[in-house]
Amino acid sequence: MAILPVADGARLLGVHPKTLHHWLKEIKVPLAAHPTDARIKCVTHEHLQQVARVHGRPLLSPVSFPPLDAPSPPLVVPRAIVRLARNEVEPPSTTCPPTPETDLIQKVVCLETKIVTLQEQLAQLALALLQERERSVDHRITALETLTTELARKSIFSASPPASPVTDIGPERVCVPQSPRQLNPAEHHASSRLPALIEYSARGTYVSISSHEGEVHLVPDSAEWFDWLATLPSFRFVGQQGRFTAYRHSRSSRSWRAHRVIHQRAYKQTLGVTDHLTLQRLEQVAAALQSNMASL
Repeated sequence: MAILPVADGARLLGVHPKTLHHWLKEIKVPLAAHPTDARIKCVTHEHLQQVARVHGRPLLSPVSFPPLDAPSPPLVVPRAIVRLARNEVEPPSTTCPPTPETDLIQKVVCLETKIVTLQEQLAQLALALLQERERSVDHRITALETLTTELARKSIFSASPPASPVTDIGPERVCVPQSPRQLNPAEHHASSRLPALIEYSARGTYVSISSHEGEVHLVPDSAEWFDWLATLPSFRFVGQQGRFTAYRHSRSSRSWRAHRVIHQRAYKQTLGVTDHLTLQRLEQVAAALQSNMASL
């Protein structure tokens, strides 16, 4: 009765030796000992045929079995059986092995994702800086307007003549007139440089303030209103829709131009001649200049 090692029998069946051991235990087939090495377990050819019938496996039929004590020639197994045995032992791989092109594509995708994230963070940072700069500019403008109003009110009190003191010279009292205090050159220069202000107040009305006369009570769009504007070299307008500074094209010109600086950029727009400086026109130009801030 021909016997051969379990490993050789597994190769004939196209399975792993451990699989053959398991199948032999299922049908309760005893293993035989190797005649020269007791550590090697062997199986008979009849038992291999029985295992092949039970599990429906093809069995390679060698022409002859050389004696176990003689050196056995190398066993040639067909490639189909070897491929079948590999499929039995190792599960088929569902993923392709990575290639240099695949690794490069993955790195490029990661870099693109990081670039998009950095761009979003940069946009948020730029928006926060613009908002902070806008708040700072508005705060400075508000402080400047408050200072201008205070200076205009002080100039009103300084320009009005004080009450004449009464001098007691006996039974009769004589009022001695006192000349108004003259402004020194520095005060006069500072007062002359302050432009007039046309502002929409909290009461829902427009207030006109002159650096020399203080608050000027004029009806907007009236003849007195245009006559007063004709005497001004420049003025500031703070309306419901926005603000700007108006100045003439030249000292002798009747044509006006609006000017405003937004985020360190200067914007200009023509207002028209003095007779066209109505409140509606001033609000229209202020809204147009304010729209430049929204577009940034």
